[in-house]
Amino acid sequence: MMHSPHLPVAHIYLDRIRGNYRLLSRIAGAAAHAGQSSRLVFLPARQDAGDAEGIPFIWPDLMPVIKADAYGHGHIQVAAALIKEGASLFASGSVAESLMLRQTLLDLQPEAGAVSPRSFPMPGIVSMLGALGLDEAYACAEHGIVTMLHGFEQLDILARVGRPLAVAVKCNTGMSRLGFSADELPLLVERLRALPRIKPVLAVTHMHSADTEQGPDEVRAHARAFAPMLDRLREFWPQLAASIGNSAGTMLSADIAGIIGPHICRPGIALYGGNPFAGTSHAALGEGLKPAMALSAPVMALRELARGEGIGYGHSFKASGPMRVAIVAAGYAECFSRAFSNNGRACIRGVSAPVVGRVSMQMTALDVSRAPDLHLGDQAWLLGGPFADAPTVEELARNLGTISYELLCLFGYNTRVYE
Repeated sequence: MMHSPHLPVAHIYLDRIRGNYRLLSRIAGAAAHAGQSSRLVFLPARQDAGDAEGIPFIWPDLMPVIKADAYGHGHIQVAAALIKEGASLFASGSVAESLMLRQTLLDLQPEAGAVSPRSFPMPGIVSMLGALGLDEAYACAEHGIVTMLHGFEQLDILARVGRPLAVAVKCNTGMSRLGFSADELPLLVERLRALPRIKPVLAVTHMHSADTEQGPDEVRAHARAFAPMLDRLREFWPQLAASIGNSAGTMLSADIAGIIGPHICRPGIALYGGNPFAGTSHAALGEGLKPAMALSAPVMALRELARGEGIGYGHSFKASGPMRVAIVAAGYAECFSRAFSNNGRACIRGVSAPVVGRVSMQMTALDVSRAPDLHLGDQAWLLGGPFADAPTVEELARNLGTISYELLCLFGYNTRVYE
């Protein structure tokens, strides 16, 4: 279907994602391999692989997070780009997302150089939300997806599968959403040892305040809480790999490695160019990351306002003097929030253009009095783009009192163009 010229476009820069991945790989790799070796594990074979011994897998330093359609950037295109950078493990979201990702990886197989679908053990996929029902558990076993194990009731479901099934054990070190506490580990070990078809291959935790001003202290605290839990699990599964670092944790992975040794970092927002330490004294740690999304919308009308003339619903804005206004084709239907009303800006022809009046369903008004020689169809850059003065996702998030993650996921619902 042809894209309507009246709709905004999300521009995705895959080369920037690849560049961010290379930068993060260097950081994680330097921390993980300071005199230590990677862990080899045998993942349970997929139902269609015909390999009863399991599939040998060396855990990498980095597990890029491409859940939620790669934070709005498109998981298929992002996975294809990262495969070219050597990515061998992905963190997905739900089992359904993971199954779609697996099919994508199989479709990419000839490009990746594998010889046949039956011998394609990599890249690995971890479903971070995990199987929530028997059908999903069967699907993970059949298609070689590592499911997160985060509760005893869920374990009862996995026990009914009756096939080899790889699991990532979620440890709660303070986030307190999913996962087993240190006090619950003895019972978990007892249950798992009675279920030999369920194979723990990875221990995972998540940090709640790593991206704050106190981030370095928080990261070390989580690592210290995780270390005895990891040791306890490795008493019975010595090949168990560990994963703790989110984007902020990746940038502080040397601190983590000093406590738990080699581990797998799971960068999310940093992969897409967001600096997790933006606004803190640690912001320099994110230097070199490049934003991978921009959002543009076309000018659909130009109007002249006289002094005192209002515009839009409720006349929440009235011109203080003669003013030129551009109506651009983006509104809350395209995830450009109504909360940007009189509280945001765009960049057009290199000039900052404030939002005036209320953002409506498919239209937003911009003050373009300073912008030269505009015409219908000219592009207003609501996020990023070719001009230095364009709004950043961090700026937009501050205006709305939210975070960059939310805006990227929302803006990604628009038509995407890969550049």
